[in-house]
Amino acid sequence: MDALLRIVVQYLHVFSGILWIGGGFYTIVVQLPAVLAMPQAARGPAMAQLVPRQWKYIFRVAELTIFWGFVNVFVSGRAQQLLTLDSRWAWSIIVGAVLALAIYILLRARLAPFAYRVLELGPKAASGDASAAAEQAALIGRIRRLGYVQLGVGLVIVLAMITARYS
Repeated sequence: MDALLRIVVQYLHVFSGILWIGGGFYTIVVQLPAVLAMPQAARGPAMAQLVPRQWKYIFRVAELTIFWGFVNVFVSGRAQQLLTLDSRWAWSIIVGAVLALAIYILLRARLAPFAYRVLELGPKAASGDASAAAEQAALIGRIRRLGYVQLGVGLVIVLAMITARYS
């Protein structure tokens, strides 16, 4: 029964992590360029539908990934190794957890406010307000750069978890 619990918890952690990083990848590589290719008048209504759903999705899968990661540490029976820091496993888990929390904080503190500001500027930019369009473009550029940072850090987390798994 313990083995089954460990497998289920690890599966839930990995699956939610895939959804988190995959959702970010899809947003930055597919969705954002497609929205930017739309005419300004169509962009606002499309983003008004996408952004709130996208953030709700990203926040929930991020929270689930972090939650199941912590549960996984304790269910694995290796939590005491985190206190001694004398194994590759312990260091990999700590690095992965710190980076995951950092990405989550980045999403909450920086990316989400930028995205919602882009939504506020949409109607003004669509009506021809050049300063709103310029601010919107600058914010979208920041979102894209921070999105790539998220993907890069996500890759480091995956590498840390692979290291932990095979340690």
